[in-house]
Amino acid sequence: MEQCTKHMRVVKSQLTSCLDLLAVMASNARGMRLTDLAISLSVPKSSTQRLLEHLAGEGWIEQDEATSQYRLTTRLAVLGHRYLESAGITNIAQALLERLATKTGELARLTVLDGKRLVWMGSAQGAPFGLRYEPSMGSAIISYATANGKAWLATLRDEDAIAIAISDGLGRPRKTVATGPNVIRTVSGLAADLKLTRKRGFAISNEEGEQGVAAVAVAVHAPYGGVLGTTSVAGPVIRLTRERYETIVCVLNSVAADLALGWPGTVARHSPLRRGRA
Repeated sequence: MEQCTKHMRVVKSQLTSCLDLLAVMASNARGMRLTDLAISLSVPKSSTQRLLEHLAGEGWIEQDEATSQYRLTTRLAVLGHRYLESAGITNIAQALLERLATKTGELARLTVLDGKRLVWMGSAQGAPFGLRYEPSMGSAIISYATANGKAWLATLRDEDAIAIAISDGLGRPRKTVATGPNVIRTVSGLAADLKLTRKRGFAISNEEGEQGVAAVAVAVHAPYGGVLGTTSVAGPVIRLTRERYETIVCVLNSVAADLALGWPGTVARHSPLRRGRA
């Protein structure tokens, strides 16, 4: 029995290390050196090397022959896309994002909550050709510097929100974190912003995430409790002015409500049969 328990601990540790490795590599699409991966994971280089060799053998990662750096293959992305399609999320989300983009004439985006971070899930462009905001969907979402991030943080207790923001770089010199000129720099500043966000029901980013860009976001609340993610509208500051916020928020709230109702699992959780078994 003791031997079996010890074996299970080893397997669990190896599985955790593999998942941590995949998570680190997912944020570095161009590739990473063995040394940098080992440092990021706080794991010896020899152990990291064995993990890389195993995952490479299974087709999850590959090594660039020219640079010797490691990167993910498209296998995870394919599986993720397959899941989203089979769950019906892709079709539901895209149709609603396109509605949001058309009604606001700006870039509409959706994030989903993945543990203690937000990740981009989809977007639709509603701006005409010319002055358009078209960011990369692969960029990290800095919680305290973006409308999406602050819409989510505002649903948490201040101490939890602040801890997440600090881990994202709050308080560090701006040159070490890619943000805009108006980014919040202090814990007290973030607490005040979150209080205001809760009061008005939506989050604002005005040249905080990027220079020249403004955004408005709301949280997508699950009918059964909790937060599924956020949805937002973003565009150039000269066009996305404060005078437009009220109109945009009305559309955002409508789309967020429809996203919540159409989210996989929502119908099952609220079916009469399920309630009868509770």
